[in-house]
Amino acid sequence: MMRLGPFCVHKLSLKLFLACSFTSVATLYFFWNGCEVHSTLPTNKYEEIRSVPLTAADCSKAIAETSKDEDVSIVRTELSSQKPAESAAVDCPNDQRIDVIVNGEKKLEGRLIGNEAYVPFSFVRGYFDIYGDLQELDGKTVLDWRHSYSDVHHAKTGAVYETKAPFLWFESYHVEGRARVKCISGVEDVPVSLQWSPEGHFYPIQIAQYGLSHYNLLQIEGDSEGREKVFEDAETVSEVNWNWAFPKSAQMANVFDKERNSRVFQFSTTGLTGEGISLSVDSATKDFILTFDLFLRGEVRVSIVLELDNTDSYTVHYTSNNALLSSNDKEVFYGVGHWKGWRRIVRNLDTDLRKGMKFPDKKNSRKGKIALTEVQSILLHGKGSIDNITLMHSAHKHSFMAAANWFLRYQNNLGSWPITVKRKVIEGVTLFPDWYSAMGQGQGMSLLTRAYLYTKDLAYLRAALRATKPFKVKAVDKGVLTTFMNQYRWYEEYPTSPSMLVLNGFIYSLLGLYDLKLTAGPQQGAEAADLFDQGMRSLKAMLPLYDSGSGSFYDLRHVTMRIAPNLARWDYHTLHVSLLYVLANIDPDPILRTTAARWEGYTKGKRAKHN
Repeated sequence: MMRLGPFCVHKLSLKLFLACSFTSVATLYFFWNGCEVHSTLPTNKYEEIRSVPLTAADCSKAIAETSKDEDVSIVRTELSSQKPAESAAVDCPNDQRIDVIVNGEKKLEGRLIGNEAYVPFSFVRGYFDIYGDLQELDGKTVLDWRHSYSDVHHAKTGAVYETKAPFLWFESYHVEGRARVKCISGVEDVPVSLQWSPEGHFYPIQIAQYGLSHYNLLQIEGDSEGREKVFEDAETVSEVNWNWAFPKSAQMANVFDKERNSRVFQFSTTGLTGEGISLSVDSATKDFILTFDLFLRGEVRVSIVLELDNTDSYTVHYTSNNALLSSNDKEVFYGVGHWKGWRRIVRNLDTDLRKGMKFPDKKNSRKGKIALTEVQSILLHGKGSIDNITLMHSAHKHSFMAAANWFLRYQNNLGSWPITVKRKVIEGVTLFPDWYSAMGQGQGMSLLTRAYLYTKDLAYLRAALRATKPFKVKAVDKGVLTTFMNQYRWYEEYPTSPSMLVLNGFIYSLLGLYDLKLTAGPQQGAEAADLFDQGMRSLKAMLPLYDSGSGSFYDLRHVTMRIAPNLARWDYHTLHVSLLYVLANIDPDPILRTTAARWEGYTKGKRAKHN
């Protein structure tokens, strides 16, 4: 028994050992060939690739992520060493760095994957003038590739064009925020343009667009009148309940004003500096349209202390002089002029501060955001009376009518609004001060007709009717009319000699004439109707000349001046398309809609056929 025992135990252990060894080898083989879980700690790209059955996408990703210090050939060697059954499902193309020679002039690095060559998108973007960047979409990184950076505004097919309706898509035009706007004038309440003049000037086109944009917003959003926050209306007579604080040297009185038929505050301080009369506001709000009624009894300064980004304080001063704009470290000064009687002052504190300090506009800038966070206090200096101090969210009616009233005040006896600065177009072609623009005339008419329909005041309609005069005067004689090929009448945005024949400005002038035709009626609007019809005839005949086969021409200087063509950049090209779609709802001629559709295709990379 003693001899048999050990023998039996030894024999049993050997069998158990062999069985366990076989099981271990089989298990390892199964997991090595069938497991679909990545190794959690790969030592390099090869181990990460080797740890799972691969798809072609896995292969491409792993190779693409291989650093320059790793040997891509080793990765491929290991991949190709997989069993035939595995490698048959994986097509890992050859991937190598190659030199790309561009036009025999420039060399850059590319990639060759299989038989497909790749060049960097950063090069493609500049070479072909396209746009795009890497973005996250549904948790994945994608390349958002766009042929154009600008979109087309589509007029609803069959929609009836109406003058009383919003003007095109101008609600999206934040004119006061544009870099080429110096500020909103404190005297005129309209934009001052930096275009062609660093000192600033009143540019009719810019002013019309400012008014039309606020007209659209007025129609779409309404106004804040009746929903403003009132900080002082002078109806509290007792000094105990006054919100004002003032030094002993200053005087403040609550009096009844017969002209206004309401109570107002009279104030007086010694000079325009030093300690003034203050009203604590402490309004942490997003409503930054300040309004107040002001009566001058001498020089006056109304100052608003603002908080920026919850930290810094700035002061915007409104002074009774004609100075346009000045600033120092943390102060901005606007002149609001002199006047008799009461005047309603309406100012966008956010815009005034940004323009004065040259901060980026919050809507038009992609730079770091700068936020106006609080209106802290209002200070009074000088001698005058004040009433109805409020903050509101918008004042679209005021801005719309301010622009329309500017066009009333500054129309000359030729029915025009002159541009008062020199405009050098190209070498040897210059427009000298007091030139006229068909686009300015047209957009002025579009604004004035809407002001007439809104107020029923005939003064606006009469001004719009007078604005047709320059359309009958040749450009060389201080008008806007030119003739192409001795038969096609064209209304010039820039009345140069030779003619430029700018497309978008011409179409805007047609829309102004059409607005006047609709508003004035068959009798009074007959002249506008005739000018519009002649212009449409020219447009439909000349439109093919603006087709470049891949975009559109901004003008026809290459024809009239025999110089290099001026291609429309994408925002002007999409403007051409959008305007043609609008005209296609006015005039049924198919050339308008078919041209617009073809040109829209250019924004997606389509091209005209070659021979």
